[in-house]
Amino acid sequence: MSLEFVEGIDLVRSIKAGCIKLEHNKDRVDRLNVFPVPDGDTGTNMYLTLMSAVKEGEKNQEQVLGKVAKAISKGALMGARGNSGVILSQIFRGIARELEGKEKAGSVDLARAFKTGSDTAYEAVMKPVEGTILTVIREVARACEKEAARNKDIIAMLLAGINAGVITLKKTPDMLPVLKEAGVVDSGGQGLVYFLEGFMEGFAFDNEIPLENYRQGLVPEAVEGMAVSPEHLEFQYCTELLIKGNDLDPEEIKQHLNPLGDSMLVVGGDDLVKVHIHVNHPGKVLESCLQWGQLSDIKINNMLEEMHEHRLNLDEERKQKPDKKIGLVAVASGAGVIEILKSLGVDEVVEGGQTMNPSTEDLLSAAEKVKAPAVIIFPNNSNIIMAAQQVDSLSDKKVVVVPTLSVMQAITALVAYDPEGDIDSVLSEMTEEIKQVKFAEITYAVRDSLMNGLDIKEGDKIGIVAGEITVTGDGEKDIAQKLLEQMVDDDSELITLFYGNGLLEEDASALKDIIEESFPEHEVEMHWGGQPHYSYFISVE
Repeated sequence: MSLEFVEGIDLVRSIKAGCIKLEHNKDRVDRLNVFPVPDGDTGTNMYLTLMSAVKEGEKNQEQVLGKVAKAISKGALMGARGNSGVILSQIFRGIARELEGKEKAGSVDLARAFKTGSDTAYEAVMKPVEGTILTVIREVARACEKEAARNKDIIAMLLAGINAGVITLKKTPDMLPVLKEAGVVDSGGQGLVYFLEGFMEGFAFDNEIPLENYRQGLVPEAVEGMAVSPEHLEFQYCTELLIKGNDLDPEEIKQHLNPLGDSMLVVGGDDLVKVHIHVNHPGKVLESCLQWGQLSDIKINNMLEEMHEHRLNLDEERKQKPDKKIGLVAVASGAGVIEILKSLGVDEVVEGGQTMNPSTEDLLSAAEKVKAPAVIIFPNNSNIIMAAQQVDSLSDKKVVVVPTLSVMQAITALVAYDPEGDIDSVLSEMTEEIKQVKFAEITYAVRDSLMNGLDIKEGDKIGIVAGEITVTGDGEKDIAQKLLEQMVDDDSELITLFYGNGLLEEDASALKDIIEESFPEHEVEMHWGGQPHYSYFISVE
C-alpha cells in the first residue's frame, strides 16, 4: 500500500503497534544486557515508557497531529524508566517539536521529525556513546530523510529507515568493545528497531489495534492522578507484594493473576518477583501467589477510602508550611537499606533499583510529597540518573540530582546534608563526598559471559567494583576478600557491608570476623540490608 499523509489518530495507532511489537520481544531485549547480572531490563524499561506514551496518546487521539504528538511526548517523559526509556522519551520530544502545529504530516515531515528526535536525544546525553540506541536512531533518521526526498510514500520511507537501523544495529559490536566481548548487539538499539517495525505496521494496516490485553505492563497511576472518580472504581483494592522463591517465571504469574483485576505489574527475576494489581478480592491474589513461594512486603490499600481522604486533606496539606529548606528522595530496595536511609534524613524512598527502575513520574511524585521547596534525589543506580534528571523540569520545586551509582555512595553523601543550607552548596559538597568512597557489590551471573577476560558461567558469584566485574567464583566470602584487596589502600579507614536477602546473620558475622582479621587497622561495620539479588553491598572510605 501507499500512504502519503498521517493524522493524529494514525500516530496513536502506530505507537500502540510499536509498543505491542516491543512487548512481544522485550524479554529478548532484556537478555542482551551486557553485564550478566540480574538487572537486564532495557526491553522492559522501554516497553513501560511506551505504555505511558500510549496512554496519553489515547486520551488525545481526536486532536490534531501536533497536539497528539505533544501528548505522546509528555506520556513518554512521565513514564520514562532507565536510560533507554529516557532517551526514547527525548526522541518523542524532538518528534513532537517538529510536528507542532501540524494537522497532518507527509513523509518529509516525519523524516524531519525523526531527525529532530535524534538530535534531541543526543543533546540530552552528556557524553553520547556510539554503538548505542543513539547511533541507531541517527542512522534511521538519515535514511528516512534520504528516502523522503525522492518518495512521498510514508511506508517506503519507514522501511528505508528500519533497514538502516538493522544494518547499524549489527555494527554496534564493532563500535563498542564491551558489546563485542559479550557477543551481543546494543539492547537499546534492538528495542528501538522492534518498536519501529511495529510502528511501521501500525501505519500500514488501517485498523484499530486492541491494546487492552497489554495493559498489565502499565505501571499504575498515583492515586492523586487517577482520572476515574471514586464512585466508578471497577477494582477497589490496590494489592502489592513480593514473592520469594526459586525459578520464578513472571510471565506464568502474570497469566494466573490477569483474570483477577487490572493495572497489573509483575516484574523481577528467578528468586524475587514484585506483584502489583488492582482487585476486589485481595485474598485471592495472596492465595494464588502462595503456590510460587513465600510472600512478603504485603500492602493492601482501599483506593476508594484513600481517594476520599485525599480529597478531604489535599487543601489542608497545601496550607502546611515546609518543614525544611531541602528535602531528600532516594531510590533503594531492601528493608534494612531503606531504614538506614530514613534514619539519615531521607524523606521519601522510591522502592526500586536493579530490575525495577522507577519512572520519572515515580520520582516526581516522591519529590512532590516532600515538605520542602527544594529536593535532592539520590538515584543510586546508573540506569536511573537520567530519569531523575528530568524531574526538575516537571516540578515547581528546585530538584537536583547527586549522581550516585550505589546506595553506599548516598550514605556517604548524607554526611554533607544540611536541611537548612543552600541547595547548590549542599549539592556541591555531596558530589565531592561521593568521590571519597569506593563501592562494590556481590551478585550472581544470570547467563554465560566473557567480561574483562573473565570466563563467567551462569550461576557464578561475581564481584563488581564501581560498575566493573573484577572477580568471579563460587562463594561470597572469597569474593569479598578479593574485592577488598582491590579497594583498601593506605588512606582507607572504614569498611562497611550490607548483607542481603537469603543470607543468614551468622554467615555475615563470620565474614565480618574474617575481614577484621585480614584488615586489623580498619574499622569494619556489618548491617542487614535485605536487598534482593545482591548478596553484599560494600564500601571503603
